[in-house]
Amino acid sequence: MTTLEVLYNEAAVWGEDNRNDITFGFPNGITIDADDNVYVTEFQGNRVQKFSPEGERLIQWGSAGSEDGQFLNPTGIAIDSEGNIYVSESGNHRVQKFTADGEWLLSFGGRGAGPGEFISAMVLAIDADNNIYVTDWGNGRVQVFDSFGTFFRTMSELGSQEGMLSNPSGIKIDHEGNIWVVDRGNNRVQKFTIEGKLLAVYGFPGEEAGQLLQPTSINFDEAGNFYVSEVDNSRVQIFNPEGQYLGEIATGLLQMPHGLTFDSTGAMYITDTGNNVVRKFEPVAP
Repeated sequence: MTTLEVLYNEAAVWGEDNRNDITFGFPNGITIDADDNVYVTEFQGNRVQKFSPEGERLIQWGSAGSEDGQFLNPTGIAIDSEGNIYVSESGNHRVQKFTADGEWLLSFGGRGAGPGEFISAMVLAIDADNNIYVTDWGNGRVQVFDSFGTFFRTMSELGSQEGMLSNPSGIKIDHEGNIWVVDRGNNRVQKFTIEGKLLAVYGFPGEEAGQLLQPTSINFDEAGNFYVSEVDNSRVQIFNPEGQYLGEIATGLLQMPHGLTFDSTGAMYITDTGNNVVRKFEPVAP
């Protein structure tokens, strides 16, 4: 079995032993801005924390609630081309938009099954035109909005057939503009065109190499390889652009990992949710 563990070394663990007064309450979503600053949502902590690449906390915002700027189980986080921050909330069934310094700008969504409504807004992705793609957990679909929260359209529907979704969680747009959705309830990853046409399906339930159990998040390295985190298998697996298994990283370290992202140097950050830490891995020569 191929392994790529040697290609990444753990460089830092944020939140371990409350060092530097940094703590996390079920860290979930994670993203990185143009300056390699790191933003983390906390599902139980109901806030967003912003860190420098060295792990210094720069700012934090949010508290438990349903008012503007408050959170109830925030999950996904993404940044548009202007540096604005979008946070999806499972508990409040909405998306909020902030400046890079945490100033509230707008909200959209609400509980329901109609256009623009959610049953747990989970994770977001943003395309080159700053359109927002949100995985709608309970409704088994992806909804698309403009940067002002205006509803555009819906992709997919609830089900288990190819092209359908069950409890979609992670979502990412690749370098070619295709949309990849982590179909958590069906233990697979599906690839769509920007218009929603199904291109490929990867994975099936299991614990072996290349199999998936409760996958949560997806991201890409510069070579186009994709990385998938799994809650039940507590690992991150790596696949080439055609979906062939390459290996896994962080073996034995993770407990219920959720979000993962890369900075401009190729360093990888993973929210190790079950251990309440964020782990940073730096690439090394094979």
